[in-house]
Amino acid sequence: MLRAKFKENLDNSLQAFSSQPIIWVDPVISNTNEISQNPDENYTRRIDVIEIINNPESIIFNSPPQFGLTSLAHYIVLQSWERGNFLLYLDSHKTKSQNIHNVVVRETETLGLKISDIKAIIIDSWNSYELDSFKKLKNLSDSYKNIPIIVMHTIEDAKFLKEPNDIKIERHFKHLFLLALPRTQIRKVVAEYNKVKEIGIEDNLLTKVVSDLDVLNIHRTPMNCLTLLKVAEKYFDESPINRTDMIEKVLFVLFNMDGIPRYKSKPDLKDCEYVLGRYCENMMRTDKYCFSRDSFVNELKTFCKEKLIDLEVEVVLDVLVLNHIIVKQEFEYCFRSSFWVYYFAAKRMHNDKDFADYIFSSKKYISCPEIIEFYTGIDRNKIDALEILTKDIKETANIVNSKVRLTGEMNIFSQIRWQPTEEQIQNAQNQLSENVLSSGLPDEIKDQHADRTYNQIRPYNQSIQAFFEEYSLHNLMQNIRASSRALRNSDYVNPEAKREIFNQILQSWEQISNVLLALTPILADKGRAGFDGHSFTLQGDFGDTFEKRLNRIIQVNMTNVVGFFKDDIYSSKIAPLLYEHFANSTNPNSKHKIALLLVFCRPREWRKHIHEYIVNLNKNSFFLYDIHNILIAKYNFDFTTEEERREISLLAKVCFAKHEFGSKNPSPAEIKRVILPKSKTR
Repeated sequence: MLRAKFKENLDNSLQAFSSQPIIWVDPVISNTNEISQNPDENYTRRIDVIEIINNPESIIFNSPPQFGLTSLAHYIVLQSWERGNFLLYLDSHKTKSQNIHNVVVRETETLGLKISDIKAIIIDSWNSYELDSFKKLKNLSDSYKNIPIIVMHTIEDAKFLKEPNDIKIERHFKHLFLLALPRTQIRKVVAEYNKVKEIGIEDNLLTKVVSDLDVLNIHRTPMNCLTLLKVAEKYFDESPINRTDMIEKVLFVLFNMDGIPRYKSKPDLKDCEYVLGRYCENMMRTDKYCFSRDSFVNELKTFCKEKLIDLEVEVVLDVLVLNHIIVKQEFEYCFRSSFWVYYFAAKRMHNDKDFADYIFSSKKYISCPEIIEFYTGIDRNKIDALEILTKDIKETANIVNSKVRLTGEMNIFSQIRWQPTEEQIQNAQNQLSENVLSSGLPDEIKDQHADRTYNQIRPYNQSIQAFFEEYSLHNLMQNIRASSRALRNSDYVNPEAKREIFNQILQSWEQISNVLLALTPILADKGRAGFDGHSFTLQGDFGDTFEKRLNRIIQVNMTNVVGFFKDDIYSSKIAPLLYEHFANSTNPNSKHKIALLLVFCRPREWRKHIHEYIVNLNKNSFFLYDIHNILIAKYNFDFTTEEERREISLLAKVCFAKHEFGSKNPSPAEIKRVILPKSKTR
């Protein structure tokens, strides 16, 4: 009977939405808040929750909101009961410090048990800023000195990475921390959800969820994954567009959850977006992003009165707080994730030209490209954005060029020749052998590879960044991101405007390439180099000598540049523009970068265009070598369909056969000759 009750408590804590599959994934529990940039390292070093269940001791679990502390508490209670131990669960929000002893007695007796049966007490929803919190914990500790106490401590994102405060009571607590999920764990959430709801192909759904979490700069938590999956149930689109539409659907889901009192009217979502846009405009103009409850309510009420809008502002705030869109930080409130500010501000730009002009003229969008993505995604026809961004990106690129003084005319890549050693030829043939190309790496390995550049520390910082005019390289990279997202969302804008901004984006990619070339000796020597507001760091094996590192950094130059921005610019709908530029480009570097983008993203008919590109390359050219390498990498590590695997393997073989035999377009016989027979083991 009690097991069923504890199981029901766990299931209820895991169910964020009605008709949602119940999914449990092991949390990433760490004994330190020093987070590795690689999520998989944190997961590998995690503490097994079963160890904690088998050996209960006084612990404070620290995590930001929505990391799953309540679910973890109920999981520990259930698993402990199944092992013959009773852990009492208390909700801090439902207890007072002066009667906490009585609450323990009452809750225990209600379950038909005695105080002597308690092996540990879990107090959930505890935080350090409420006045009664420490007194409540002290009274509990004093009343039950010999019983371990496990505290589920909700902490602000900004404070999570700092040294935890000592709890000033006579009890030693071990501090543990909940960290974000690696891609391998997100896959489990996606797979279980998709098994019940059948949203789409698992790899595509996983990639979409991970991409949206990254772009929105929110933590990889089960709750955030479930929210995106709930939206995807009815509105799944494999492409990254349109995130404006996606967030509107997230809001629709959140505003229609249980939790609004029946005697209150459900707020109209469009009205909410309109008034919140006005509020976020004021925040961005004043650079003040924290507020009191009274100031928020009063300002929105004044605006509603001015615009003759009937809206219960208090209910709007309650819904936002209930869903952790707005969170309390000690004495003030703020939007938990900065993307909410950008989203509502973008809606305001759409409704108010003066504010749109302010965002562009002040260059504030450079600090937050997301606001441009959300603005252009509203109706996909923002010609004003494309015209302004085209002008701005050109000016910034010229500033960078004046400082670096490297031009495309030097064209170092046209001077490099593909002249491999016998060992390199043997390695290439091994990679292309049929037994390797017929089997893919396990999903777990691919997930780890995909996670290698993900920075999970970034979501802990949700501050709105300022624009610094002197940081020209940083500003150029932000310009590229903003312009790329605007172009991606501009389906219905005049084609000539799209051609012009894409041309400027390509020229800016060239500037980034030149900067990396200029920094190559420093990167090869020090492993890290910076220039004008932006720094670059070597990740991975670049060789054990300066010369090897120098060569390797140059070889991956263009692949890196395309990799920096591919997720900002690509959608399947932009393919016609890519193909047009690819066919007409006379700049070999720009043409090659488009080729890399096509291999990275593989829109419909990509194989035909890349095959034509390979046919027209010189047998010893660097460009052929680079395309060959990226094809092999995509085959090994990308999530591909069987058809894509065949297409990639064929193109990789064409590259190698062309190099070996010098044929303009290698025949099937030549392709077959270059592949040596290999054993069936890897």
